Amino acid sequence: MRILYHHRTRSTDAQRVHIQEIAGAFRMLGHDVKLVSLIPTSKGEQNAHRDARNPWWQRLARRIPFAYEAVQLGYNLLGIPMLAWEAVRNRADLLYERYSLFNFAGVIVSKLCGIPIVLEVNSPFALEQGRDRDIRLIRLASRTERSIANLATRVVVVSTPLARILQASGVRPEKIEVMTNGVRLEHFVTRPPSSELRSSLGIRPDEKVIGFVGWFRRWHGIELLIEAFRLSGLREERVRLMLIGDGQAMGELRDYVRVNQLGNSVIFTGPMPHTRVPQYLDLIDIAVQPAANEYCCPMKILEYMALAKPIVAPRQENIREILREDAEARFFTPGDVQSMAEALRAVARDTNMARRMGERARAAITERGYLWTANAERVISGLRTWRSTSLKSEILSGDISSPI
Repeated sequence: MRILYHHRTRSTDAQRVHIQEIAGAFRMLGHDVKLVSLIPTSKGEQNAHRDARNPWWQRLARRIPFAYEAVQLGYNLLGIPMLAWEAVRNRADLLYERYSLFNFAGVIVSKLCGIPIVLEVNSPFALEQGRDRDIRLIRLASRTERSIANLATRVVVVSTPLARILQASGVRPEKIEVMTNGVRLEHFVTRPPSSELRSSLGIRPDEKVIGFVGWFRRWHGIELLIEAFRLSGLREERVRLMLIGDGQAMGELRDYVRVNQLGNSVIFTGPMPHTRVPQYLDLIDIAVQPAANEYCCPMKILEYMALAKPIVAPRQENIREILREDAEARFFTPGDVQSMAEALRAVARDTNMARRMGERARAAITERGYLWTANAERVISGLRTWRSTSLKSEILSGDISSPI
């Protein structure tokens, strides 16, 4: 098939990885894929500072009433003709679009050119941007989100809670399919940790490392992780905490570490290109997801699993869709620092249990199909099922003559 992958993102960090990996998975299955976007997916690939911060125009638009809505709506003036041209020029068989708020380009071109479109929804942006006060036209955002999803051929969502949110907003349930994010196992091969890297970070051979990788934003719960580490008492038991990444909350986190005299126990690596992350994850003995919103599918959890790391994570529905409690992960009550501290202690103090959890996590990737190629296969299979069902409906309704 000839597939056009359309997105309206800056292609930062997890967005970039998601786009590149699903496109690569389609190609591995023998399909031709062309990426269509204003910003090349590879832009800033090795610029971790760019990924960690929102651009100046976005920060400005969010402060001016209705400006952010206008910018997002205005994209359609460029996106629709750009995508239509590529669809005709490449004789596309399928449009695959990463959903963005107020982005009608994909569904309009799908209707104009008679091409099916699969809409990949990673967040309910009307709810999310309204809750974060990035937009003010919340009702309009909700209506357009519902319309775009209902106009799509198929809607792929990353969690059951997200599917439930879309259904509650009026998206037809028969359109929706839950599809967890994935990994490419060949990119996450377990290796002995680098003694040189450990030494450069000041980690002694007899010390264990609890780690987190991601962007430092307030809702990521990193401040809770640092507090839970302090309460756990593990720093007196030759355990260090390593935080891999950067972001707007970095200054506050460093201040907290300094005020609580944790400087010798907490390691900040600074911004890190995604290609270098695995070698730092090799140093981690216990991986943590300190917080998550109620509808996401954290890619870092899947990467932790691929590297056979025991995981400490919040006990909530979307996380429990990925991990089994006390099999691959130790759960804690979301937002409860004491509960997180207890979970950290339990895993850090039981080396054999931690090893078994990591082994089961790695095995679960293939057993449950948390692979980008499996996701790509499901998209194509679902599309063929839709085409078959549509053809039968047309035959039965008399819209076309039976080929038999």
